Amino acid sequence: MSQLSALGVVDADLTPRLKFVNILPSALLITVVVALVLGGAPSHAPTMSLLLRNAGSHGWAGAVVATAGALVAGLLLQPLELASIRLLEGYVSPTGPLGPLARLRTWVHENRRSRLAWQKTHLRDEPGTETARSRLALMPDQAPVLPTTLGNRLRAAEERAGRPYDLKALLAWPRLYYVLPQDVLRSISDDRNQLDTAARLCLSFALTSATTAGLLLPHPRWLVLPAVFAVLSWCAYRASVHAATTYGESVAAVFDVYRLKLLQEMNLAIPADTAKERVLNRRLMDYWSRDDDTARPRPLTYDTGSGGSGGQGGSAAP
Repeated sequence: MSQLSALGVVDADLTPRLKFVNILPSALLITVVVALVLGGAPSHAPTMSLLLRNAGSHGWAGAVVATAGALVAGLLLQPLELASIRLLEGYVSPTGPLGPLARLRTWVHENRRSRLAWQKTHLRDEPGTETARSRLALMPDQAPVLPTTLGNRLRAAEERAGRPYDLKALLAWPRLYYVLPQDVLRSISDDRNQLDTAARLCLSFALTSATTAGLLLPHPRWLVLPAVFAVLSWCAYRASVHAATTYGESVAAVFDVYRLKLLQEMNLAIPADTAKERVLNRRLMDYWSRDDDTARPRPLTYDTGSGGSGGQGGSAAP
């Protein structure tokens, strides 16, 4: 019988997202810290013999407690998942302890965007122009830049996903999500899980590095361990940046392929061309924004004829 079964938890209770995005990072932190403490830290330099002796003295009960701690920590940290991702994106209080660093990094990214924009405009046929263009596409070009590369990748994806059709991704995506086929939802979910897992591992490695540094500070030779976790944190962050790029490309592809299906599900006529589609989408954005300060949008005409209800399409012009 597994340790989870001893706690009354079966595998079906733990979704893959909960396992990899929440439990795995917290289990890593708990395991490393407990191992160092059982090995003698911080009063003594950790040794394998002391670790095995102390672990053996706790036996099965200690293993169950450690497993329960990792599970509970994962469940408690689940509501903070979005907050942790937002932290890595660079959404921090300007008056908080990270405010000065955030302003410095924002200035760096602003200068980088300006330099890439200049290269794209003035170095049309010279080497490096295509590289500047591709890098500029990974940064927001309308909204302000964020302090981190991850935040800028995701913000650029939000800007560009529905732009060709005058759709604001933040408004349209929650609605488009409901009309996607199951295989597309699974693909999008996999991309998002990779992003979230890499981001949470980045934070977990960083916390593990800081915690082990505190435990091992009296033993300089052991400080290589927190250094290793710091490197792993950086690698996980780079992985999250690449995962964000993939996720953004997937979301943009979904807009390209399935945006008209959303109109069908709403019993709105499919526009004859992209120009008419943009007009309709701007009116939908007015409806979906829930902004009471703007004038009431023009009414939409639903198809109640041959198209029927439930997303069979429409023929009346909106």
